[in-house]
Amino acid sequence: MSDEQIQALKEPGGSARSVFSDEERAAVQFAEKLTAWPGSIQQSDVDALGKFFSVEQIAELVLTIATANLTNRFNEGMKTPVDV
Repeated sequence: MSDEQIQALKEPGGSARSVFSDEERAAVQFAEKLTAWPGSIQQSDVDALGKFFSVEQIAELVLTIATANLTNRFNEGMKTPVDV
């Protein structure tokens, strides 16, 4: 991931920027939606990923996003110190 892509992810709406390929943009936008509004995921969101990813890859993507969210929420809830 380039520095420009990392910076784009830090900006509101940055995932829509042209620094991402269509495939990357679809994955990032899905991750943002699943993270912020998991109950709003529709079949059409999953179908949009199907343009770029297999069913197995989509399952792996969802599992990875969910695991990251679980870890983040656990650490925030426990106020786990961050080593810098």
